Amino acid sequence: MSDLLSLERDERGVYRLTIRRPQVRNALNDQAFHELIAACGQVADDRGARVLVLSGEGRAFSAGGDFEALQKMLDGDRAYAVAELENAGAGVTALAQLEIPTVAAVNGDAYGGGAAVALAADYRVMSDAARLGFVFSRLGISGADSGASWWLARILGPTRALEIMSFGRVFEARDALAEGLVTEVVPAESFDESVGAFVDRLAALAPLALKGNKRALRDIQTRSLDEHLALEAQIQADCIRSADFQDGLDAVRAKRAPVFKGS
Repeated sequence: MSDLLSLERDERGVYRLTIRRPQVRNALNDQAFHELIAACGQVADDRGARVLVLSGEGRAFSAGGDFEALQKMLDGDRAYAVAELENAGAGVTALAQLEIPTVAAVNGDAYGGGAAVALAADYRVMSDAARLGFVFSRLGISGADSGASWWLARILGPTRALEIMSFGRVFEARDALAEGLVTEVVPAESFDESVGAFVDRLAALAPLALKGNKRALRDIQTRSLDEHLALEAQIQADCIRSADFQDGLDAVRAKRAPVFKGS
């Protein structure tokens, strides 16, 4: 990692990936997306990884696209713009395709591409002082950016997504929760503690089961019922034959909490 992103791992296998550009409200440029791809690759290669938490340093989660990077795309040719946007898309894909649970800790405002990156995580814990804004239209550009249109359509449906993208809707935290855009809203003054408690709950669950849940739901629209049931059988067989399941059974019989290790 360079100074743009930092990646840290604790003894449990919980990774914390932080966007470190507070001077520009953690705006994202091409290098930041390159580093996001590299960080996700490092996490994916770690068999002991349990959870990835993504946050921004300072007061913002991410203001979205870096203005200097956007100006370069305006000044350059179309091929350059397409390449830069595809690089951003590759960063979003790298985050979305991780097998382990991912949590966007939305510590402050997330706008544009920053909001899209937050939506690419499995869970979003949002400060009650933060906002989630899809403000592309205010700059005269499409909301079809960094996966924003994909995630909004999947979460809210195409009609509602089109409205939000076209009018540049900004959501206060409670409204984002009501819309289903975030998982939890927590007080700003206890944000770190609340995120920590959420991550602790995830890290205590059986890793194979969590990975199986994500695998079952990924691309579910493309499978028939028979295909999906066959996939479920494969996923569940791996879980049932695991040491974690044995400990889960033993824990129920002994009336104790299970200790899941991911094997």
